[in-house]
Amino acid sequence: MADHLGLCYGVRRALEMAEKSIDQGDTYSLGDLIHSPQEMSRLERAGLHTAEALADVQGGTLLLRTHGTPPEMIEAAKQRGLKIADATCPHVRAAQKAAAALTRDGYVVVIVGDPDHPEVQSVVRWAGCSGSVVRSAEEASGLAGEKFGVISQTTEQDAVVDEVIKELRAKGVVKVVRTVCQATSERQAAVRDLAKKVRTIIVVGGRNSANTRQLARIAEREGAITYLIEEGREIQRSWVSGETEVGVAAGASTPDWIIKEVVDVLEEMEKQPVPEESQAQATEEKPSVEAPKVGDIVEATVVSVDDNGAMVDIGFKAEGVVERKELSKKPDAVPSEVCKPGDKIHVMVLAVETDESPVKLSKRRADDVLAWNSLREAMGSGATVEAPVTQQVKGGLVVDVGLRGFVPASQVERGFVSDLAHYVGQTLTFKVIEIDKSKNRVILSRRAVLEEEAEKMRKDAWERIHEGDVLKGTVKSLTDFGAFVDLGGVDGLLHVSEMSWGRVTHPSDVLAAGQEIDVKVLRVDQERGRISLGYKQVLPDPWSATATKYPEGAIVKGKVTRIAPFGAFVELESGVEGLVHISELSSKRITRPDEVVNPGDEVTAKVLRVRPQDRRISLSLKEADIRPAKPERAEKAPQPPDRVTLGDVIGEKLQEAKENIKPEKE
Repeated sequence: MADHLGLCYGVRRALEMAEKSIDQGDTYSLGDLIHSPQEMSRLERAGLHTAEALADVQGGTLLLRTHGTPPEMIEAAKQRGLKIADATCPHVRAAQKAAAALTRDGYVVVIVGDPDHPEVQSVVRWAGCSGSVVRSAEEASGLAGEKFGVISQTTEQDAVVDEVIKELRAKGVVKVVRTVCQATSERQAAVRDLAKKVRTIIVVGGRNSANTRQLARIAEREGAITYLIEEGREIQRSWVSGETEVGVAAGASTPDWIIKEVVDVLEEMEKQPVPEESQAQATEEKPSVEAPKVGDIVEATVVSVDDNGAMVDIGFKAEGVVERKELSKKPDAVPSEVCKPGDKIHVMVLAVETDESPVKLSKRRADDVLAWNSLREAMGSGATVEAPVTQQVKGGLVVDVGLRGFVPASQVERGFVSDLAHYVGQTLTFKVIEIDKSKNRVILSRRAVLEEEAEKMRKDAWERIHEGDVLKGTVKSLTDFGAFVDLGGVDGLLHVSEMSWGRVTHPSDVLAAGQEIDVKVLRVDQERGRISLGYKQVLPDPWSATATKYPEGAIVKGKVTRIAPFGAFVELESGVEGLVHISELSSKRITRPDEVVNPGDEVTAKVLRVRPQDRRISLSLKEADIRPAKPERAEKAPQPPDRVTLGDVIGEKLQEAKENIKPEKE
């Protein structure tokens, strides 16, 4: 026997209060008073009424369950005039008061435990809006704040709480209120010691009890063959066959009479060993396939479904019952929506058939075991899993992978995501990056899937992209010097100088983020990971038609774009500029071009020469039939010239000189 086992002070106190209240009149409990199905059945037979909601309480005394009650529900009960008997566990009550006090003092309240457990749900409500529940340091890493008040579920392991505290201390001030129950700690330590002495341990208690399940997990982690049972009749002889010692442990909600029943069954098995002849005979007559034992998972065919659950056929000439609460993890699930006659489902054997009752089965528990196995296999092989996002919580997303899975915010996308709400309801693909059954922890990553896909696309892209290719791309972002274009796996740089045949002030004048465009690959440098792109190269070249559109002698209109000491540049159309030499600006003698024109002026000019191959047009204002009236301008200081090329300065004069040179006679 474990050194510490059975009812703790809080549970024993609640049972005594219930028995006393039942003797005095009508008594109700909102939900199970304690997590022991056998004790609840005993109390209900004695007269306790279990209500699902406050509206079901018809008067008399309302017992507050050991796991705690939200403050607003207590207030509603008082307003209805109900007599209240507070059976809340003293440790839970201390956690509730601590949560309320920390909230008043401005702390972000962090409860370490199972968010689905009634105790934790109660404490969160006492914390008000500042309460957050985390299962691990990983989940705590996503919390924001500067002052944290840490409270733990009374059955939580100290090691997990310490990890969360360490994580939060890296963020700010941490105030710790130790609420782990001493009786729970003693029972957990006793199980560890017991596992060092025996090979097989039977843990007795309600399967819906967090502290009992925790004892079973600890025993398994310590290497013991562990069986979790609620009653002595569940024990199978095969569990203890060949053992000289068997350990017995029990949760804090397990009454003495159930522990005694288990011990009696084991002692009876010890007194009446199976004779060797009977063992040999049993071996000879043993069928090729053994009948399922408690804890086995078998495939079953649904025979019938009603409001109480389902009847299923598990073979072996046996039918079993799956009670409503064992069909689904969702407490409000309707049996007919979970399965229908003819469906094949997996179930776990909870109790074997007896003369008094059929085989008891659980689909919910079988689903849990299969889900753990599937996730463990996926993690080992690197396979992906698909799962719907059910909830956004602080620090990430909750997904349904048959179990509660957590996706940290940093693992949702390849980059930062400010709002996770829009992912709720979507079914996404994940990789399993961490799994710890003892802590009921499943951590998943969507980022790992996206990065793997991006790497594959990147490799494919480098193989298919070559200089000279014209590809479709999407403008990813704009900068002052150009745009980055997504080519489907890799990004290329489109410099501002390659965006248009004309002058571009800023890339946003030509393109917008998200725009789909055709681009030409100008250069590929795989070693440096760079791709240079051109956009104007896939557009018509305006200079190809200049000889036709602007023949020599034609009168044209344009806008002055810039001036230089030697003349002014006039844009005739986007990408086509002509030069008006200073000598062609006016019939009068001028020393600076800005004496006649300035950038932005609309002018009329005569085409003197057109050289498309050199991308040059010579213009003249003084020879144009129509000349712009020069507006009066205030005296201006000389402006620094725009950047010009040597060709701009002397190109026209050199051309004229070449044309005037006559060949020498022989």
